[in-house]
Amino acid sequence: MRLTPRFLAAITTLGALSGCKSDGAAGVCTTSFAFIPVIVLDSSASPVTGLSIADTVLRTQNNFLVPQTPGLSAGTYVILDDGFRTHIRTSGESVQVTGFNGATRFSATFTFDVPGGCHVRKLSGPDTVIVP
Repeated sequence: MRLTPRFLAAITTLGALSGCKSDGAAGVCTTSFAFIPVIVLDSSASPVTGLSIADTVLRTQNNFLVPQTPGLSAGTYVILDDGFRTHIRTSGESVQVTGFNGATRFSATFTFDVPGGCHVRKLSGPDTVIVP
């Protein structure tokens, strides 16, 4: 097989698209769209529905509403997605996540980062929150 410049360019491009560099160095990101979910239950372990999700980056006090992804199971909410990766330092940020609908409310602190500037990732915080 002869290695033409076009073939080498195609192989190089495919290799670059294979993922982000996880060491924090600048790299080419995958085309996937990452999001971080949380499950919200009431005190009887039933899913809580109908909440809006708002985030506050504690360092900057920057607030934003997080749109919800259709098709998630009842009680599952997106608390951060790649659409907000520019709000989060690659080295990490503490974020206060609040779910609310009338008197129903929860608040929890999470730590997120964006390795290589590619996709949001949860470093700490609960997988499930209970609304009293």
